[in-house]
Amino acid sequence: MKRTVFCTLVLLLALLTPAAANSTPTRLDGVGGSALEVDENCPVMVSAEQLTFQIQRDNDYGRLCAQVTALYQMENPTEEPLTVPMAFYLEERKGQVGNGLEPSQVSVTADGQALSFTQQEVENDDPDRDRTALVYTVEFPAGGTREVVVRYPSFSYSIQEGTTYWRHTFTYLLSPAQYWAHFGTLDVEISAPEEAPYIIDSTLPLEAAGEGRYTAHFDGLPEGELEFTLYREPSITLWDRCNAFLQDAGYVMFFLGPVILVVAVLVIVGVLLRRQRR
Repeated sequence: MKRTVFCTLVLLLALLTPAAANSTPTRLDGVGGSALEVDENCPVMVSAEQLTFQIQRDNDYGRLCAQVTALYQMENPTEEPLTVPMAFYLEERKGQVGNGLEPSQVSVTADGQALSFTQQEVENDDPDRDRTALVYTVEFPAGGTREVVVRYPSFSYSIQEGTTYWRHTFTYLLSPAQYWAHFGTLDVEISAPEEAPYIIDSTLPLEAAGEGRYTAHFDGLPEGELEFTLYREPSITLWDRCNAFLQDAGYVMFFLGPVILVVAVLVIVGVLLRRQRR
């Protein structure tokens, strides 16, 4: 007899906080991060996960966009077939420029077969965020395995404060996956674009594997989340920060220069008029 197990497979797109726009913007909105999460009583196991980031420039906003592929080898260790309802959660900040993901941008498959899904609104206590869920179901044969693949675009959290070039940060949530009955190995591969080919900061150890390419292998689920930052240069040097300061000073002079010039002219005219009166 087929058994239905109400396990919740969660892919949560955690939104990084955007900053207000300015005449010389230093921040761009970002959507990033993902996680698989399951109810503690669900017997389904993840034997391996392959996580890849194919990163390129996002032409619409100047930030970077990663095509994220999360491939999961999943196993039903029981002697009964399982029907597992799963949910793909999307979360976005209200009023964010270029926010949100359309269902057409997301792909969910099991053993190469596309899974149909419905989109439902989800209650959320945060008034500044909207949350929806793409709900679908995966069938597991008794003692069988399935390859579940989730693909979606993830936008960087980009900032240019105190540096010459933009720093682009991506986040992938790992901790919710601890609730699977078992989590095996995790392999990460990151392909960075030419404009930001270097990872200058990462919460997890990543190894350079060629120009603009980084990899990592973990036996078991690492602690914490995966967050890494891309930059145009291998590191942020003192000269880099000094150059950024000079650039900021240049912006200030560009906008205040005419004002300073007018004030200087008025002062000179005032001095000349006083001398004539004498």
